[in-house]
Amino acid sequence: QLSQSDAIAFRVKFEGNPPARPQLYWRGPVFWHFDGRTWRGAGLPRLQRTVQFEARGAPVDYEITLEPHNRQWLFTLDLPARLPPNTRLTSDYLLLSIPPVRSRIRYELRSYPSYVAMAGADGEDLRAATFFPRETNPRTQALAREWRRTLGSNEAILRQAITFLREGRYGYTLLPPLLRSMHTVDEFLFETKEGFCEHFASSFVFLMRAAGVPARVVTGYQGGDMNAVDGYMVVRQADAHAWSEVWLEDRGWVRVDPTAAAAP
Repeated sequence: QLSQSDAIAFRVKFEGNPPARPQLYWRGPVFWHFDGRTWRGAGLPRLQRTVQFEARGAPVDYEITLEPHNRQWLFTLDLPARLPPNTRLTSDYLLLSIPPVRSRIRYELRSYPSYVAMAGADGEDLRAATFFPRETNPRTQALAREWRRTLGSNEAILRQAITFLREGRYGYTLLPPLLRSMHTVDEFLFETKEGFCEHFASSFVFLMRAAGVPARVVTGYQGGDMNAVDGYMVVRQADAHAWSEVWLEDRGWVRVDPTAAAAP
């Protein structure tokens, strides 16, 4: 239902030209904990005093006008380098407003669409990012164990998983079949093969974790439409999206969009 809503989530005014559409990932809540059916956040967020990542390329400066949503999270273009007043950043790069957003607010940001993200990867983080309910989804677990046995490296497993999705004849739909059993990932990956971004991101992260690759789900928005009259980009609720991030030792947290890989 959200994906069919034309309601405005926020407006963006860029200084200069906006990034290309494939770079327009507007970061929101990050999910770490999965019980087989539901993803949840990390509990109490660990706040950072400084933004910890290595910037690559040129920055993007912009201003967001956010509609009220009664929560603390703010949306930013991956990844924010300069924080507005009265905000904090978590170790998984979620920008939080100190008071909940109960009225329309405006804030200025600088982001680097190209980056190496190294924060949020201590031992506790990586243990959380490899946990999965082992009593669920035996077919997915078996496939992941086979990849670990034959491929070895995390990067090779990641490449194989993307190929698996691209060649799997998956379909994007807003009316997917219901996943009725406790083995929801098995049902989606091997039986129904139809879903929306939530199905793709969740199943991909479970598959990565079962293969021993740290991974998490990121939600927010992707894209936006420029208004030629006033020069603002409008991001609507219909642009809501979920994607994945995996941890690679020499590259940090790497964004992977399983929906785009499987059903572009």
